[in-house]
Amino acid sequence: MNLKKTLKNKLGKNYYKFRLTYILNSIFGEFYTSSRKKFKNLTSNLNFFKKKLNKKIEHQKIIQKESGFLIDATRDNYLTYHLRPKNSENFYLESTCKINEKIAIIVQGPIQEKFLFLKNTLNIYKKIFKNSIFIISTWENENKNLINSLEDENIFILFNKEPEKSQYNIDHQIISTNRALKFAQEKGIKYSLKTRADIRIHKNNLETFLISLIKTFPAKKNDLINSRIIVPSLITFRYRLYSLSDIVLFGETTDLLKYFKNESFKDGLKIFNLDETNLIKNFTPVVAEIFLCSRLIHNINGKVLWTLEDWWNSLKHYFCIIDNSSLDLFWYKYDWDYEYRFLRTYSDKFSRAIDFQDWLSLYNNFENNWHLASNEHEKYDDQLKLTNIFKN
Repeated sequence: MNLKKTLKNKLGKNYYKFRLTYILNSIFGEFYTSSRKKFKNLTSNLNFFKKKLNKKIEHQKIIQKESGFLIDATRDNYLTYHLRPKNSENFYLESTCKINEKIAIIVQGPIQEKFLFLKNTLNIYKKIFKNSIFIISTWENENKNLINSLEDENIFILFNKEPEKSQYNIDHQIISTNRALKFAQEKGIKYSLKTRADIRIHKNNLETFLISLIKTFPAKKNDLINSRIIVPSLITFRYRLYSLSDIVLFGETTDLLKYFKNESFKDGLKIFNLDETNLIKNFTPVVAEIFLCSRLIHNINGKVLWTLEDWWNSLKHYFCIIDNSSLDLFWYKYDWDYEYRFLRTYSDKFSRAIDFQDWLSLYNNFENNWHLASNEHEKYDDQLKLTNIFKN
């Protein structure tokens, strides 16, 4: 670049005469021009090899470093891609927002082989959650020396005794999350963000965004929770009753403590006249996320109707669904390289997931005509297999 500038300064207006394009065009004339055009057309049709993945677009690079490449061999679809830094040293984004309230960022669940992923996640969180404390709530059988190496003045480690195995490890989630929330409450933290060890959030300035949602959309008045619980669209399904994602939740710490009430799955099922050998209620499997959501609805309203109307009204009154992209959320599990899994479809008339656009229309009483897509909820058999709507 310096040589180019030097030549421009020395040669002035005559600089263009020393460019290779000008020289070749002067020698070969029309043959060079037409050959160059044909070559450009050929290479544009063979644009399957993408190697400059960190190139600058409109004055900014999306990522700072990438030495690998992509090969796009798709024929019937447009392939787009989204790169996120694996290592925190390549993550430069920071938060600039200022809030008076501290937020507790909770990372719960097993760590094991995800230690390096978690370590980089925490280093990224220090850049984008600057007025927060971080609580890791995991199990006593983890490598304590390794995990304790993460601890500092704002990172707290909780080792929990593992409960007996329950369906879908729901008791593990309840115990580890409840313990972390109680710790946050003891620290006087008003708001908490519950995540998992295999989740990474990349969006900056989220504190003011999430608190603004709670203040902008107050929950329907009730005797149990103070504010809405904010949840991403990932695994929040329109036609599966009370299927509210349990992967990431934001809300007042006291409200989340009621959501993750320290009650075993076995005991909690009794309010629905179910047990661990029978998890079906109105053809709906009362699995982890459905159990947690329906239990809260029961504790608020004194009953759960197990209908689409009741599910959609619950979304409208007590929750707020935001897009995954609002958190720049990455889930390192289940076909993790499919960016929009569970969220998007172009092969059906409608998608399973609810996004912010859907939720906002629901909140404002607009007629979504969701019944036109399906007038029944997802139904499952005793083997927990889907029997209608999306079964194929």
